[in-house]
Amino acid sequence: MPTVTFPLAYLQRLTPTDPQRLAQQAFDYGLDATLGDQTLEVEVTAERPDLLAAEGFTRAINIYNGLARVVPDQLAPSGRQIAVSPEVLPLRPHIAALIVRGADLQNGGLEVLVQFQEKVTQTFGRQRKKIAIGVYDLDSIGGNLTYGAEPLDELAFVPLHSTEPMTARQILQEHPAGKTYSHTLPENGQVPVLRDANGTVLSLPPIINAAGAGEVTANTRNLLIDVTGILAQTVVETANILAHNFLDTGAEVQTVAIVTPQGTTATPSLARRPVQFSAKYLNEIMGTAIAKASLGKVLTRMDLDVSGTDVVHVPTYRTDIFSQVDLAGDLLVALGIGSLQAEPLTVKFHLGEAAPLRQAMFKVGDLAQRMGLMEVKSFVLTDPEMLDLFGATYVQTGNAKSRTFSATRTTLVAGLLDILARNISAPKPINIYETGEVLRFAATNTPHESQCWSFASLDARASFTTAKAYMQTMLKALELSYDLARCDAPYYLAGRAATVLIDGQPAGEFGEIHPQILEHFSFPEPVCAGELNCSASLVTNVALRR
Repeated sequence: MPTVTFPLAYLQRLTPTDPQRLAQQAFDYGLDATLGDQTLEVEVTAERPDLLAAEGFTRAINIYNGLARVVPDQLAPSGRQIAVSPEVLPLRPHIAALIVRGADLQNGGLEVLVQFQEKVTQTFGRQRKKIAIGVYDLDSIGGNLTYGAEPLDELAFVPLHSTEPMTARQILQEHPAGKTYSHTLPENGQVPVLRDANGTVLSLPPIINAAGAGEVTANTRNLLIDVTGILAQTVVETANILAHNFLDTGAEVQTVAIVTPQGTTATPSLARRPVQFSAKYLNEIMGTAIAKASLGKVLTRMDLDVSGTDVVHVPTYRTDIFSQVDLAGDLLVALGIGSLQAEPLTVKFHLGEAAPLRQAMFKVGDLAQRMGLMEVKSFVLTDPEMLDLFGATYVQTGNAKSRTFSATRTTLVAGLLDILARNISAPKPINIYETGEVLRFAATNTPHESQCWSFASLDARASFTTAKAYMQTMLKALELSYDLARCDAPYYLAGRAATVLIDGQPAGEFGEIHPQILEHFSFPEPVCAGELNCSASLVTNVALRR
């Protein structure tokens, strides 16, 4: 966040609040302020560029304290205009301007203006790419202005604080300001230029002012200020902030007509913009109970005018308010966070818990590890060629980037065998298990997801007896009543496999893996495996006895 330093002597010109209270109220306003002997250092949040100016900072504090602020409803026209040439639109298309008469830049006023100019263009303006500000001596400018584009080698003038003329190309390549900010302009052989009616160059936006009219001192009373940039809204908003700043010093601000190929507009503007809001919403989000009729009085501390009961009119220097969510933030500042009291009895805490099936699967995994099985995880999407070995219908994605991960698994056994095949050289035995989702087709030919537990053992002694031991141990630990029946699944060895029946319905199977499957995976030793459909009856039969 940007930090600005305000001279206390200049702040006292703008506010009656003493320095100690000013620092405290800055904190109440949501800013970090440090009081020095002669200065006040303020850290400003990024969304409030108006607070980068001493005038903007004291304006916020004065209004917060209930001090009246008088500004005109609209600004008088200056009679000056800036004509925008079509040639400059590809380079830096937008410009706004204002005239200031009776400016008081003495006793720190010029330093504060320059600080605002630099801070807002470096931060909010993205190193002058988004916006840049030019300040000129109005009394040295003749007539109306032209904002156009000229070739790099044809545009020549004396830059600010220099004595010899330079071309635009020389400025961009050799001058310190040109080398620093040349990145803000596209490379197409031309640069923007601002000239007065006499043809005098005022500046090369956003790089540098010209000597003469571009030189402003503490004694300068009448100013022309321009803002150029790449976004129309940001350019106009910055000009509006500058207008409010000078109005708060007692100066007179006048508009400038900007003539573009699309039409003519006058900048800056003091016309407030409406923002819709709901009193009910603000109270709900803040935890307050402020009556509609009282909201206007509270929001007045933030210079927000409430019209009726559903519209707030926002001043043009407030560029951070877009919706009632932003209004809620201002309402918090206006009320003061210390004024909000917690109501413990209205706060309710709800502790979530896993679904019954998920809790049951946690228990299944715990039991499997107690049996000496090591947990592994495979992907839900797998290779359809591997699933073809198990003969079940699967769902295949239509836009898969890899065939290896293009079909939903119908069994966990396929993934376990693939993992074993990738670890054939590991010390034997290898006993693993997995819990997870599988997608199978029901009798109605509709896909159905279920949670399963599966195991596999690669060992010279792996057999039907080994698989039966694992399955029966699990079933008994879960206290499930079951029966065993003949299993004719093609991926098990005939006569060496069994189906698990729970309540007379198939809920799992186990046995020795068929030699053809072993050959496909290049297993040098026997493998036994099994799978239990936990979704079938686990939740209703197991009350999670722990």
